[in-house]
Amino acid sequence: SHRILRICASALFRLDVSQLKGRYTLYALVNPDKWTIIFSSDTDTWGAFKYDPKKDVLRTDVPVQKNTEVLEALTIVFEKNNGGFNLIAGWDDLVVKLPISL
Repeated sequence: SHRILRICASALFRLDVSQLKGRYTLYALVNPDKWTIIFSSDTDTWGAFKYDPKKDVLRTDVPVQKNTEVLEALTIVFEKNNGGFNLIAGWDDLVVKLPISL
């Protein structure tokens, strides 16, 4: 069984890369071995209560890795890499990394 979370709950995620330029709500389907990161065009929503899969623009699976520190709350950071950046999301002792190319 999996659960859906809204990532960046207090704000919309704006992505300015040529393939997906626009504003999106980010969700994650959380499973023990992978998270499915979802970019949704539904930007007029709060939380994941009214998540509508018909408004998904992109879905991608990222593997779950163990983290050395325990995070009390869902934490999002961006890390610069050679071709763009990584969106890193962590919760409890788990972390996922989504590479995004510019």
